[in-house]
Amino acid sequence: MILFHEFKIEDWHKIKDAIEPFAIDKPLDVLATGISMTAEEDGEAMVCGGIVFESDTEGIVWCKVSKKCLSHSISWARTMKEAFGLMIDAVGDMNIRTYILDGFCKGDKLARLIGLKKSEETETHPVPVLALMRSGRKP
Repeated sequence: MILFHEFKIEDWHKIKDAIEPFAIDKPLDVLATGISMTAEEDGEAMVCGGIVFESDTEGIVWCKVSKKCLSHSISWARTMKEAFGLMIDAVGDMNIRTYILDGFCKGDKLARLIGLKKSEETETHPVPVLALMRSGRKP
């Protein structure tokens, strides 16, 4: 059974075999701000993610996923879609974006699954070649 709880920084370290579909250049303590949660299965942290608020109108989505989720990818994709859907709905008309390593199709698929769309914008970022994703909402 999958259980959710509020994200704690220790949860990040519990997922050792991680895939990080979204590139974010924020310190770990910032990830616990905004809206964030951890999903556990059988007491083991499998996914943590959330939305970090950069301002009253802007937020960045972040996520860390255990590779163990790949063996049940459909159920975990559904779980992440529902969880991020609730978080995005909770922030209302806030403009949400994330960064994805260029060519990283799992990150791109997850971003689209949670309702983000490719933007025409590009930005410089400390992580190599990124594609910017932005929600269709206007602040």
